[in-house]
Amino acid sequence: MRKPIEEIRRRELIEGAYRAFLQHGIGGLTTARICQEAGMSPGILAYYFKSKDEVLFWMVRYANRVVMDAVVRNMKAAGNRWDRLMAIVHGNFPADVFDRNTARAWLSFSSVAGQDPQLERLQRLFHRRMVSNLGSCVEGLLQGAELTRFVLGVGVLIDGAWLRKAGPGIELEAEEAIGMVERHIRSVLGDARVTALQEMAS
Repeated sequence: MRKPIEEIRRRELIEGAYRAFLQHGIGGLTTARICQEAGMSPGILAYYFKSKDEVLFWMVRYANRVVMDAVVRNMKAAGNRWDRLMAIVHGNFPADVFDRNTARAWLSFSSVAGQDPQLERLQRLFHRRMVSNLGSCVEGLLQGAELTRFVLGVGVLIDGAWLRKAGPGIELEAEEAIGMVERHIRSVLGDARVTALQEMAS
């Protein structure tokens, strides 16, 4: 079934907003730049969206889905629990996306998310999804406070790597970031539990 033209145009504008966001951050996300990236004339945005803030909301959802879809695909392809866990880590550092512009764009998003209830809800949703995915990998091996510390530690390292990437003079590459997170996971779990995860069906 063919998609209605309105749905196609909305998606093109959302994707244009995403490209503009990566180049200019939240502060530089103007209507003119969104329309230019989408290859449309200025002013057409108001026809498909109530406001620029509505475009921003859907753009953030789209940007997160780009990463999460890859994570979910890799998790489904994993043969054991350890592979699922590593799929989450790898999925958070796509080599073609882990660059300074993208890191700075997401840093600009984090700086305003706490001031916008809709964006704050999205950010909480993303964090809950991360907690759920990580928790499903170590279910039965970690519980209670130990599970909470594990999930928090992995999340902080992932967020921290992106934060460092946004800074000047930092040459942190995706594989290095993945290695740091994996070493932390191995250290927290210990050899016996890592082996157990490798022997557990996904």
